[in-house]
Amino acid sequence: MHAFRVVALAILCATVVVAVPLAQSPEPLPPDLLKVVNTERAFAARALEAGWKQAFLEYFADDAVGFAGGSAGLAKDQIRGNPDPPSALQLLWEPRYGDIASTGELAYLIGPVRNILPSRNNGRPRHSNYASIWKRQQDGTYRVVMDFGVPTPGPVPYAPGFTRAPHRNRFTGDYDERTPPLGAADSVFNSGLRTAPARTYRDYLADGGRLLRPNQMPVVGSRAVVASAAAQRTYAAADTRFTEAARSGDLGYTWGTYAMPRRGRGAREEGFYVRVWVRERNGQWKLALDALQPQS
Repeated sequence: MHAFRVVALAILCATVVVAVPLAQSPEPLPPDLLKVVNTERAFAARALEAGWKQAFLEYFADDAVGFAGGSAGLAKDQIRGNPDPPSALQLLWEPRYGDIASTGELAYLIGPVRNILPSRNNGRPRHSNYASIWKRQQDGTYRVVMDFGVPTPGPVPYAPGFTRAPHRNRFTGDYDERTPPLGAADSVFNSGLRTAPARTYRDYLADGGRLLRPNQMPVVGSRAVVASAAAQRTYAAADTRFTEAARSGDLGYTWGTYAMPRRGRGAREEGFYVRVWVRERNGQWKLALDALQPQS
């Protein structure tokens, strides 16, 4: 699952199916989060049985969004436009990290992916890291509304089993009503990326926050993220296109467009970003996940 589960069909859209203990967290997973994790596992198993294309069509919501061909559109339409995958191709993935809103309608999951084709490169796998955003449907099932992933230089290490993201300081509704909504937080964050990226990430990163960038291992934690941001150029543009938050106001996601200069080249990199946000007890939105999906 990956590539913006929609976004990254070209990069590889997939996830991993492995029987490992479900919860390594110090406390039991909330029932809704456990349900999402199990749905992700069923999705991955279905991809091995029927192929990733059929599985994606079954487990994506009808209104899921993808970023193929340089434009945002309905993910299922983009998936149908892809050629059928080789029958020998295996996309293996597994949810290893993530969280869910306290009201249960939005969740995100992250994990490693292997793309294996026996006839390619002596069967050696291609590795990537995926993230998916799930939304509860009217019938109570969960479906993917956004999927993204980035290729990595090698297998991405995770703790055994599934780990819930830090959530002890999570928003519970007792905040000043003047606190900006999620869309405002995303816009202010984008403004900061155009002037001072390192300072912006330092101010907005949540505990355990991470960056997903193509052809890099995930960057995790405040110190590493700020150092990575300090080494990059300021964004030429970054604009919010969509925001959605859970009714509980403690978790949401945004996506939009970005552009930044390329080092040593005249052209600039352009594409889409997807972010997962968590709200802290003081009402402030913090960044749990930031992923880029270059289109040029």
